Amino acid sequence: MVIGEKHIPQYKIDEVNYLVDLFKKYKNVAVIEVAHINDRQIQSIKKILRGKAIIRMSKKSLQTRAIEQYKEESGKENLDELAKHIPGQSSLVFTNMDIFELKRIFLENEWMVPAKPDEVTPVDIWVPAGDTGLPTGQVISELNMTLRLPTRIQNDTIWVREDTRTHKAGEIVDIKQAAVLKKLGIRPIESLIRIHFAWADGQVYTEDIIYMDMEQFQENIASCYMTAKTLAIELGIIDEDTIEPLIQKAHREAMGLLFEVPIFVDDMLEEYIKKAQLNALALDQRLK
Repeated sequence: MVIGEKHIPQYKIDEVNYLVDLFKKYKNVAVIEVAHINDRQIQSIKKILRGKAIIRMSKKSLQTRAIEQYKEESGKENLDELAKHIPGQSSLVFTNMDIFELKRIFLENEWMVPAKPDEVTPVDIWVPAGDTGLPTGQVISELNMTLRLPTRIQNDTIWVREDTRTHKAGEIVDIKQAAVLKKLGIRPIESLIRIHFAWADGQVYTEDIIYMDMEQFQENIASCYMTAKTLAIELGIIDEDTIEPLIQKAHREAMGLLFEVPIFVDDMLEEYIKKAQLNALALDQRLK
């Protein structure tokens, strides 16, 4: 295919067409960043989502072109917003599942991964005491010099004498340290697949909405409702939520007024007697 003077490789055309077909088949699309996700995680989550979703990694230019083409064909809303929120390295997840159900699956499947070289660790890194399984040799100097681990030799393997913290959260793990930690099998970093942005049949969801604390949100809604209802009752605003408490309030106020003014109501005789008895008891207590 040639557009103007520029030849478009067939594989790019095929990829765009494939993405457009996925847009037509699935009503929801989630954007996940893959810059900090390894291939093992992607393959594992693909197995978990088999039959429920398709994860497709493509170049950003092909993703945005597919979105433009699908918009032209479908006229769906907010596809421009979807295109704006695709980062440099991302995959599109096509699914008919609810976006929040997809988020739940991602949250339930976290991986522990090695510390990356020349990056800040978000957590303390510990090497546990015990047998490293590594044979004696040059590696012992790496453990001692690079990570400053207290070691000993036992049964021809290197042992760490005590639990040792090699890095505090916020410190940089250099290239050599990262290599030795990986050699020891230390995987201190929690890695989750997060939804960066989602488009659900025209509706858009940003990351802060997708990962909102729903319990706290429901508590806030309930609190706002009670505050608004109390204010409406105080102001005498009548609607289906306030009519019953307003009637109860009016009844209480009317009853209180009947005891204060010199008006006799036959239906209130029993209440008058009770009130008189209470007043008499109170007076008797004061006179004692």
